[in-house]
Amino acid sequence: MWLNLPNQVHGGRSLVGTLLRPTVQGTWRPLSERVFFLTFGWMFGADALPYHIWVFLTQFANLVLLASITTRLTRSRAAGFWAAILWVANGKLATVMSWSCEYILVLCGFFLLLGLHFFLRYIETSERRYYRWTWAAFLCGFLAMETNVVFPLLIGSYTLLCARKYFRATLPFFAASAVYATLHLILAPNHGTVAYTMHIDGAIPAIVWTYWRRAFEPVNLRYLTPFSPVEGTAQMAACSVALIGFTIYQAWRRQWLALVLLAWYGITLGPVIPLRDHITDYYLTLPAMCLAMLAGYALASAWRASLPWKALSAVVTAAFLVQSLPVAWRTADWYRQRSERQRTLVMGVARAHELHPGKVILLDGVSDELFWGAIAQRPFLFLRISDVYLAPGSEARITAHGELDDVSRFVLPTEETARGLNDDHIEVYRVGPGQLKNITHQFDIPAGAENSGPLRLSMSDPLAAARLGPAWYPPEEGFRWMPRTASVRMQGPRTAGQKLYLTAICPARQLERGPLEMTVTVDGTRLAPVQFTKGNVETTFAFGLPGEAVGKSDIEIKVEVSRTLRAGADMRELGLAFGRFEIK
Repeated sequence: MWLNLPNQVHGGRSLVGTLLRPTVQGTWRPLSERVFFLTFGWMFGADALPYHIWVFLTQFANLVLLASITTRLTRSRAAGFWAAILWVANGKLATVMSWSCEYILVLCGFFLLLGLHFFLRYIETSERRYYRWTWAAFLCGFLAMETNVVFPLLIGSYTLLCARKYFRATLPFFAASAVYATLHLILAPNHGTVAYTMHIDGAIPAIVWTYWRRAFEPVNLRYLTPFSPVEGTAQMAACSVALIGFTIYQAWRRQWLALVLLAWYGITLGPVIPLRDHITDYYLTLPAMCLAMLAGYALASAWRASLPWKALSAVVTAAFLVQSLPVAWRTADWYRQRSERQRTLVMGVARAHELHPGKVILLDGVSDELFWGAIAQRPFLFLRISDVYLAPGSEARITAHGELDDVSRFVLPTEETARGLNDDHIEVYRVGPGQLKNITHQFDIPAGAENSGPLRLSMSDPLAAARLGPAWYPPEEGFRWMPRTASVRMQGPRTAGQKLYLTAICPARQLERGPLEMTVTVDGTRLAPVQFTKGNVETTFAFGLPGEAVGKSDIEIKVEVSRTLRAGADMRELGLAFGRFEIK
């Protein structure tokens, strides 16, 4: 999805919209997602190496900041060194460091650490410039990830217990976070995405325990290392006893730093605890950072104690590293192998498109992994290839994940497949180990494949022509122009609640006389009209569908605009340029 951002920018207005528009999941991350992928997409295209280099450079800066902050807090360089080592060795960072779209966590960590660094310098020197730099890092953090809202709790808890004189200086940060949180709820709400729905209920204690275990206990231990799950649990218990025991001991001595660092773990984990339907290891990236600081502090303290404490701390640390490092390495290698398979698929489709321009590419034999890891992310749109589908019957072989997407939306219906094969508009490729294989002449539509109409029409797709009314003009570079009115025929929604999504571009000249109104009619039922107010920008409108359309094998969708124009020597009456019709 993020790789396709450069294709969505057609001018200054569309650039601003692309940068600032919230996602349907209720996230707003213009710097870590939009700027990052737009800039690198324009500069490097699909070459993954520059993306990874930048992520690693940011993480290197994080490690330097983490070591520096831990050293300042504990007055121990050894604690700072071990904090950085233990954080980067945690296997929970493997996904973030392998998957560039999770740069959000790396960049959010950078701004949190940078803000902490400047605030500690302010406490040390009382120089106002460091306070101003703290504000700069804090405000920039909101452009990276919503978790930045916890920064006031980090500095507030530290000053309250360890530097009471400066607690009042943290209060304006709380006010800023409250304003941001309020605006975020209003301007970037979650539009019904199940995985990102917040739940404050009785499941929270179990979620907290799950994350605590995973912070220490490597996943898939028995598959990636010679250790058993029992040994993983024992290592988790040892780390837990060591860190909690050290925190209690320090608190008994009225030394509150360990308690602060443990609280930081809970504070950074807090924003994701209500996401009971989306418990995932990479959410531990920032909490693991705080535990690494606490562990570095505990290890340095134990090393200054008697020999038994030195030996015990060495054994616990070694057990963690021996289990975690192989898991981190092999998890990253699994991501590498998976990405190579995905790249083979995507570049194979790109090559097939070059060999068969104007034809639909049909993919047979797509696995679960390739579908959810690649095709469901719509990588072909990044290459400006829209006419790629799964072969009929593919949905029966792919595990359904309704919370992510509907597999059937990617499958070419049986009727279109048969017609396309007869008219020589389709090339069929078998997906398997190695390169794609053209099996067009050997391919037969599977018996029993669902014979239904499409839920998605790409207007540049040659197979879409049979579903279009007579008024449409020929396709042009990914879209079709309509005159004042035009129509398409599609399958009705499968379930109540599904909506019709229309994507079109309104010429800027159309708006010289004000907004352009568009009216949609479904089987004679007129829907609420909408208005185009931005020119030369791809715009998508969502329409609720009438209840009687549910389950129909065929519905007629008519589109009408309030006026048309003529462009130069082109004598056609032009309304809108449509990219796709979709029901989901």
